[in-house]
Amino acid sequence: MNAILKHWKLILAILLPLAFLPLPLVIGTKAASAGWLVLVMGSFWGLEILPLAGTSLLPIIFYPLMDILSTDDVCRVYFKGTVMMFFGGLMIAISFEQSNVHKRIAMTVLRLVGISPRLLMLGFMIPTALLSMWISNTATTAMMIPILKSVLMEMDADKKISIMMLLSVAYAANCGGTGSLIGTGPNLVLYETIKECGEDQPIRFLSWIYFAFPLLVINLIIIWLWLQVLFLGLPSKKEAIPQEKKDNITRDLKVKLAELGPISRYEIVVLCGFLAALGLWFFRDPDFMEGWKIISEVEIDDATPAILICVLLLAVPLPSGEPFLPWKVVEQKMNWNIILIVGGGFALADGMKVSGLNDWIGSQFEPLKDWNHFLLLAIIMLFVMVITQVASNSATASMLLPVLRDLAVSLKINPLLMLLPTCLTCSYAFILPVSTAPNTLVYEASDDMKTYDMMKAGLGLNILTLISTLVYMYTFGNLLYDLNEFPDWCSPAENVTLAINL
Repeated sequence: MNAILKHWKLILAILLPLAFLPLPLVIGTKAASAGWLVLVMGSFWGLEILPLAGTSLLPIIFYPLMDILSTDDVCRVYFKGTVMMFFGGLMIAISFEQSNVHKRIAMTVLRLVGISPRLLMLGFMIPTALLSMWISNTATTAMMIPILKSVLMEMDADKKISIMMLLSVAYAANCGGTGSLIGTGPNLVLYETIKECGEDQPIRFLSWIYFAFPLLVINLIIIWLWLQVLFLGLPSKKEAIPQEKKDNITRDLKVKLAELGPISRYEIVVLCGFLAALGLWFFRDPDFMEGWKIISEVEIDDATPAILICVLLLAVPLPSGEPFLPWKVVEQKMNWNIILIVGGGFALADGMKVSGLNDWIGSQFEPLKDWNHFLLLAIIMLFVMVITQVASNSATASMLLPVLRDLAVSLKINPLLMLLPTCLTCSYAFILPVSTAPNTLVYEASDDMKTYDMMKAGLGLNILTLISTLVYMYTFGNLLYDLNEFPDWCSPAENVTLAINL
């Protein structure tokens, strides 16, 4: 028994593919073979039988063997334009971390807020969310935890306040990634998925921020209020902090900011590079003007300006002769894991499309065409909310978004109505310590937090953010994208022919 428990991952790695094997052997179609790989990768991702990035490499092995995609075709997907845009965004984020400009931003915001627990919590949430829009959620959380623990020590905070503050950082990081197109993996999966509907689809770097940032602000306010009610109750005069503690906290924050010294040339160049990248992304193809992409007859996507700024950071030297962004630092800090997960998801989705599996799945949902769209969307979001607590958010998006896109097209529903809230829900992983890396980091940083504490806070928060997202979609989202109408930019689904064969 001990041997079985010790090697349970190896045992499941053998048994699960065998258990799903009747699907391709009995049915014998390419769609069935692709379905087998989807089940295998889904179970491997969910149970973490292999490292997540390792599971993401399986399409390179099996799609060529299944005669679905050639090895070259599969491998190209792993570094397609959307992945390279993410790669460039991660390199710019590394330059932030290397220059410490992110710490300066965080400390400056904290000094501007009040000293009460409620205001301090907001003071930690704001920089965490803003930085998570551009820097990895994990790196942002890891940066904020030591600062937070120092402040909690100066406050002599009790267990409730400590848990509340730590959870606020993790939850703000999770939500913060939704605010920009490069903020987290699911956003990029959605961008790549919706591009296949038509060239005139409305999702761009600028339009994503215009859509997602107001919802991010709403959800941050919900998190802030919910954690207060759960851990502190309603505000009262008894919460006043003694002046001595206020002075200690203020002095501690001032010292930490002073340790960074005056703003350096390094930080200025990194900030200028970041702002230049934002400007190039914004004006590539804005809705109100032609944009600079007209300089070329071929399609220029968002990866080009991202890599341009990265190459400049690799080339421009410091006074010491070292470049602003040394390549050895990129090698050490680059999150290759998430790049492979996103690329593997794209590869899996391509095989599902080529094999006809997406068409077959869409045909099975044909009875849903008469369902109320609000009810259908709520059920899908509930399902995603459960899945993303135990599986990687990028893996969840990679498996579900292409299917939902084809389902929406087959039902003549605006694909954005299905894809946008589903994508956002993939990042609402608040319930378990293992749901996301920020959750794990704050759980491990606390000596007092129990799994129950996170589950109690996270479950209510998941429900509240699901409701806010649904309401937002049918109000601002509808005004922005006219979600009640099937769009002209979306090609109608082709007649489904694989349902009988499969």
